[in-house]
Amino acid sequence: MTYLVCLDALFEACHDLEEARLKCREDAHTLATIREALDRVLDLACQQQSFAPLNKLFDEEEAALAIYEQAVAKAREAEVRWSAMCVAFAYEKERMLSAQSPLSRMN
Repeated sequence: MTYLVCLDALFEACHDLEEARLKCREDAHTLATIREALDRVLDLACQQQSFAPLNKLFDEEEAALAIYEQAVAKAREAEVRWSAMCVAFAYEKERMLSAQSPLSRMN
């Protein structure tokens, strides 16, 4: 049986999806860590009425957010690619199986 969807490409798409999901989780954790630190510093700054040291943390938070958003977009793209390949693979398999003649009709 020969499939039009290359199994190596399907496995590669699955691997890419898992890597993209992992990166997304790691970037979300980094963003959450920065936001927790920012919240702590903001609370302290409010108590002391000194807001000067916050600029660096806001810049870090903005950069981490941009990286996370890129990771989410890449994960979506990888998921779309993987899903499309799975659908194509299932369709091809179904077509091949339905096209086979029953053994009793073979001469």
